[in-house]
Amino acid sequence: MFRGSFAGTLVIAILLVIMTGAVIAFFAGAEMPTDGPVFSDRGARIVALLALLVVIGGSMLAAPRQVPALLKSLVIWAVLGLLLVTGYTYRSELQAVGQRVIGTLFPGTAMTDARSGTITVIRDRSRHYRINASVNGAAVGFLFDTGASAVTLTASDARAAGIDTAALSYTVPVSTANGISEVAAIRLESLQIDTLRLTDLRAFVAREGALETSLLGLSALDRLSSWRVEGDRLILEP
Repeated sequence: MFRGSFAGTLVIAILLVIMTGAVIAFFAGAEMPTDGPVFSDRGARIVALLALLVVIGGSMLAAPRQVPALLKSLVIWAVLGLLLVTGYTYRSELQAVGQRVIGTLFPGTAMTDARSGTITVIRDRSRHYRINASVNGAAVGFLFDTGASAVTLTASDARAAGIDTAALSYTVPVSTANGISEVAAIRLESLQIDTLRLTDLRAFVAREGALETSLLGLSALDRLSSWRVEGDRLILEP
């Protein structure tokens, strides 16, 4: 058996011969293993595995006393690789679990899927969909409400968004759980939910004390491609 520096030199020499031969064959226009239909994927994989085998085998020959440590490292890297492959395979399921965890810890958080662009909100403990958004740059918490014909702001949320509630005309009758009420019609410069941004949006402002929380109504939902409820998730498609 080869030992010490001689074995290490031999491994390096073998690798240099292989790489030099591959470069010469490439520039000479020789047919590569990946050129044929049968070996389209297999050729490149075999070359990579052989190179890896030479490196690992050379390391064992050059330092036989380090073989146990090397094998331990290989096992660790193999386990890490397996975990990465498993995580990638079940990435959709893991993403759904992550969304539920975030939704539980931070109710109202809207999460955008980077691939599809859809926005997901997890239902809170009260069985409602509460959505953290911003209106004209001001933070506003909304209650998802398909029964509201338009986005409706409480008086305090409207003032936070820079709207002069004292100058509004409350002349639009609407039906609420407490009976008929009157609201003021306005246009919002912007309403943003995570990556979704709506501009020049029709909305209402409720009288002082008439509404507990602002409502995300149909004037905003009609701007979406679609929206749906799947289990405890509200999914908005811009």
